Amino acid sequence: MSGSTSFQEDFRDVDNEGNNSSGCLDMSFETSGENFPLSPQPIRRKDTFRTEFLRLPAPKKLTFSPPYKRVRALRLFDSPLTPKTIIEKSSVPTTPLPRSRLFGDRPVAVPSAYAERIKPTANVNPFTPDAQLLSKKRSRSLRSLESPNLKITRVDLNDSDVSDYDIEQPTKRVALQESNIPRYHREFLEIELIGKGEFGSVFKCVNRLDGCVYAIKKSTKPVAGSVSEKTALNEVYAHAVLGKHQHVVRYYSAWAEDNHMIIQNEFCNGGSLADKIANEPLSAMELRRMLLHVAEGLNYIHSEELVHLDIKPGNIFISIEKKINTRTADATDDGFEDLDETQLYDEVVTYKIGDLGHVTSINNPQVEEGDCRYLPNEILHEDYTHLHKADVFAMGLTALECAGAGPLPKNGPKWHAIREGQIPPLSQKLTKDLLELIKSMIHPNPTQRPKASQILQHGALNPDCSKSKADLTRELSAEKLRNEMLVKQLKLAAMCMKSIQNTRIIGKQVNRSVSTTSF
Repeated sequence: MSGSTSFQEDFRDVDNEGNNSSGCLDMSFETSGENFPLSPQPIRRKDTFRTEFLRLPAPKKLTFSPPYKRVRALRLFDSPLTPKTIIEKSSVPTTPLPRSRLFGDRPVAVPSAYAERIKPTANVNPFTPDAQLLSKKRSRSLRSLESPNLKITRVDLNDSDVSDYDIEQPTKRVALQESNIPRYHREFLEIELIGKGEFGSVFKCVNRLDGCVYAIKKSTKPVAGSVSEKTALNEVYAHAVLGKHQHVVRYYSAWAEDNHMIIQNEFCNGGSLADKIANEPLSAMELRRMLLHVAEGLNYIHSEELVHLDIKPGNIFISIEKKINTRTADATDDGFEDLDETQLYDEVVTYKIGDLGHVTSINNPQVEEGDCRYLPNEILHEDYTHLHKADVFAMGLTALECAGAGPLPKNGPKWHAIREGQIPPLSQKLTKDLLELIKSMIHPNPTQRPKASQILQHGALNPDCSKSKADLTRELSAEKLRNEMLVKQLKLAAMCMKSIQNTRIIGKQVNRSVSTTSF
């Protein structure tokens, strides 16, 4: 065998496999004197030459000609591209080279319904300001589409500012079955049952990490996949948006566990208003405070263009916070006077609105009737034009019950008499202005009922509005005198501190040396 050996005859079988003609391009290569290692190739049964070739000892000088079919597919011998050839190739359609010939078979990712289903998703809260704005857009668009004077084509609609998403896209929901998280017993220590209703129970729990007490509401039955799932999610949405006001029960978190909905809320240590009035009615002063706090909470809810639709004593909770009485604390600083805890601390009582399961939007109402004892007539007749006045009506009946009206009727002549504006007998004596306010709140005509903001400005709830000018002047003079005395005490304290800072016990006659060296 010569130094430059040609293997073209040995590759005839390979050329025949590629259906090549005799006039093909010469593909022979000459190797130098050095031995070039061959890259490993898989052995095919039909390729008899490669099987025999691998069994032979490697020659010292080889001329290896690769298979024409594969090398031709690589397009290694194409002429250089010129502007003319580029134009010619762009005008002629070419088929792409199959990847399997160069890189072998590879799995191709095919989009499927399962792949779309496992994408991370989140619910859209319908009570957020952005969702409310979107709902307004959608309702306006639908009204314009249903208008008889509409003279716009489908093309014009698609080109308008309102997209198809704004008109037709429903609120996306993540099913509770897709978000089951075992948190309850891991993160919380259950103390006791503090409330139970038709749809759920409320437990007093302590967080194992931060040590704080929370009210955990857990649905009685599994709600995932049931008709109650929408109501449970609705309560979470409302709490997340409204739980920022001091007169609305604060919201912390919510999750699904074992297909039950669990909501972590603020714990109100005073219980519910229903528990408080079960033994005795509220005093006139306490009734004013309750109405003032609930009106502030309702005013906030209505300002967010939402309504509660289930105001009643069972859904109003009491938070009692103890604060140090600064006047009695200053009196005991000398150590000669001892006061008990009731004199040292002042109790600050705050009424808060809770149980937001019936909250709905004023602009896009999805009304679910609450307790029939506190429901106005217009809601029963499905008149939703004055939804915020339904909350005012329920608050008026709540005030009557707190004043000793007893358990309110669920139906019958007494139920209809209250809807006609008649006030039942009260065990607690109320002032004339307070009674007139409650009367206006349960007026049969919803347009005659005051708004929550108007209730806040009423003289019956704001004692300062009913005071005379002389009384206000007298109180102002007393406050000015008190401020002057406090200013004098502050000046004396500042002089004492200054005198203490300028005196030295040792070396009063010696001037202190000051170093001018900078380090």
